[in-house]
Amino acid sequence: GFQTTQTFKDCHQYIELTPSNLTMSAHTKGYNLSLPIIPNFFSQMAVLFFFLLVTQDSQSLPHLQIQTDLRLPCKLKPEEGANFWKKWAQMKNEDVWKDAGKNPQGFGKRKPMTFREDVLSVPIAELNYGLCLMTKDARKEDGSSYEADMLYYFFLCIQKYMFDNDRIDNIFADLYYVKFLERLHGVMKGWCPRVSPSGYILSSCIMEEMLWDCKQLGAHSPATLLFTLMYFNTKYFILKTVEQHAQLAFSKILKQTRKNTGIGKDKCSVVRFLRLSGQILGGRKDETYVEQPENPDNPLQCPIKLYDFYCFKCPQGVKGPSDAFYLVPEPVVAPNSPIWYSAQPVKVDVMEQMLTRILMVKEVQEAHAKTHIST
Repeated sequence: GFQTTQTFKDCHQYIELTPSNLTMSAHTKGYNLSLPIIPNFFSQMAVLFFFLLVTQDSQSLPHLQIQTDLRLPCKLKPEEGANFWKKWAQMKNEDVWKDAGKNPQGFGKRKPMTFREDVLSVPIAELNYGLCLMTKDARKEDGSSYEADMLYYFFLCIQKYMFDNDRIDNIFADLYYVKFLERLHGVMKGWCPRVSPSGYILSSCIMEEMLWDCKQLGAHSPATLLFTLMYFNTKYFILKTVEQHAQLAFSKILKQTRKNTGIGKDKCSVVRFLRLSGQILGGRKDETYVEQPENPDNPLQCPIKLYDFYCFKCPQGVKGPSDAFYLVPEPVVAPNSPIWYSAQPVKVDVMEQMLTRILMVKEVQEAHAKTHIST
């Protein structure tokens, strides 16, 4: 889990918080802050802000701020992905031959399995197996393990390198890579933003543009379109759990067109979600709705147009008041096929894997934190 220790002078309190399995303890002459796994950036921020408020001597506390680590990448570099695989394959092959030397081949014994160094030439089954191993075996030059967000970054670089070189399989969406996604989820699900020694919260290195860049967002396939809808719902509707996503229905998400108050065209469209059905916050009905905005500058990344396209590709009979919003993609479809999805809802474990990757994106964390602070 996420753990950090920070000492604060001249404090004489004991504090215990029970929500979200959180315990903060402070002893004479210092605090010892211990945070177990907290599933999202929003919760982490709430805890840290509360911690600052309850301390008696606020002047002596370090100034906590969100800061982007300047050493982190700002865009995907496909050559880094290719090199990441190559170095891992070389290391793994060395280990295989060392083990083979200790246990010489006997008659009828199978030849040790080695990995090709060029990721483009690796067969699908071998690539899936290698990626599974990489989630636990990949190490930095000093032998330490990678942070989960950095490991995810390298896998995105591998994917972009594959797409850029006309290899079309998607390691984050194709059924051939189910086992890899399970292993990756196991690594990522406990991730929380890091805190630097100086007290700064370091945000994730995964940015939304990276997902667009390697075709993990967009209408490239039924699976990526589904992931895109879940991404927008998480970011704009501030949905943080699988349970919240599972409650979405077509009847609760409405597209509306209204007069545009800004400069430009006369009308604009939004997708609205009734977040708290039957409840009014602060005496104002509008506060029960959250919206996804239109993106007229880039139609291919517009939440409204992608929502329309998703609805167009779903079976019409499933759009009832109690039916799930997320539907299972058909395994094989043509781009011009009228139906891309079955009538079956996406399984909870698959939704959890998707949501874990989405919650690691910097823009999603910032949207959730901003919404919490503003309320």
